[in-house]
Amino acid sequence: MEEPGAKMQNKKSDRVKDSKLLKICRDTAARIGRQSVDEFEIFSAGSVATEIEIFNGKVETLSFSDSIGLGIRIFKDRSIGYAYTSVLDTGSIEDCIEKAVSNSKITKKEDYNYLPREEEFKFKEKLIDDSVLFREDMLKMNTRDKIALAKELEKLTKSKDKRIVSINNVTYSDGIYETAILNSAGLCDKYRATSCFIYAAVISRQGKDTSTGDFFDYGRAASDMDLEKVAKTAASRSVSVLGGKKIKSGRVDLLLDPVVSSQLLGVISGSLTADTVQKGKSLFKGKIGKKIFSIDVDIFDDGTLPSGLVSKPFDGEGVTKGKTHVFEKGYLKTYLYNTYTARKDKTLSTGNAVRASYRSTPIVGTSNFYLKPSNTGFDELLAGIDRGFYVMDIIGLHSGVNPISGQMSVGAKGIWIEKGSLKYPVKEVTIATDILSFCRSIKKVGKDLLFLPWGGYTGSPSMVVRDIMVGGR
Repeated sequence: MEEPGAKMQNKKSDRVKDSKLLKICRDTAARIGRQSVDEFEIFSAGSVATEIEIFNGKVETLSFSDSIGLGIRIFKDRSIGYAYTSVLDTGSIEDCIEKAVSNSKITKKEDYNYLPREEEFKFKEKLIDDSVLFREDMLKMNTRDKIALAKELEKLTKSKDKRIVSINNVTYSDGIYETAILNSAGLCDKYRATSCFIYAAVISRQGKDTSTGDFFDYGRAASDMDLEKVAKTAASRSVSVLGGKKIKSGRVDLLLDPVVSSQLLGVISGSLTADTVQKGKSLFKGKIGKKIFSIDVDIFDDGTLPSGLVSKPFDGEGVTKGKTHVFEKGYLKTYLYNTYTARKDKTLSTGNAVRASYRSTPIVGTSNFYLKPSNTGFDELLAGIDRGFYVMDIIGLHSGVNPISGQMSVGAKGIWIEKGSLKYPVKEVTIATDILSFCRSIKKVGKDLLFLPWGGYTGSPSMVVRDIMVGGR
């Protein structure tokens, strides 16, 4: 009699065996085995992606991509050689192997250069698989259905307010992905994933004043997305700041929209990767165990979050992913590591090796990085502000923040707050502070957690930030 779960395991094994990418990896491994190398790793990835842009009810752009390829890392005498190819015939793969082996003879030797070992993994058990990451219904959705979805969003958004004069951009995009990895230490695994994204950008006008606003939604499949919410929110974010004016410069309390707080959290997350710290390019260097936030916030990097669009069972070098507690009650507990950086700090890999594609080697990056929400609603946060500024959008974030010094100066727009109520729109102001002061000035967080599906997958609820300098007139 089969043991409980054995049938499921057999089905899983069959899926792994049937994977086209894993077959390519195995065939490549057999060819590498003829070479004189210490260790090797083969990383293969394939994707099918669609992107559609709609303007005035017509398709302005329709693009389709279908890519597949593999990258080979060769380890020899503590040096690493890397090469990749998107041509998967025998000759091209053998040429790729030769280039990787040749490169390993000229690159820098380091004691940290060898394949990950299971005892170096912080997380041992796989917590997520294709059953969560992959949606079969994405395979059944044709291009005509996708175009119709985007057109429907444009139509819905236009109908939300008579002051809307144009839908500047409606974009639909999706992807079906498969990743496989095999190495000489015995790792042989793969996963599949799907994702879907839709976006609307609105231009509204009142008199001589114009304003923009946008919003988005995402999911594993098109059926996960709420077009009505996207249309309503994009329209509101545009028309609500019509007639905006400058305010007097001074120190005020800020209520940050989740879109804004997520963007700022993304700046913080980028300074917490171990390679950034080890290169002396992070303002968090030497701050493990220090209280960074004045309140007891918890921040996680969770590579296994079921709803997380970048969740996966293992990272870019095959290390098991998990949920890393980065900040606990405001204290910095850890940086984010791949195997190489973990060895340098004599710690364990947090499973944060990322690859842009098979064309690149693993570097350190975030997965689903988010600030834990509270039970406090937006209205309650708003009611607690006597005089302040509800920040709905910031401009110039990447050019306006120095990730090493932490100095920050960004443009902003939103709505002025008096005695717990939204009063009038505000434009053309500047928020000036530094990252560490910003962290100490956060006094409350809300429950409306929102993830941004670009520039990483970073999420935050609304938050109240006290006594920040705002430049106006």
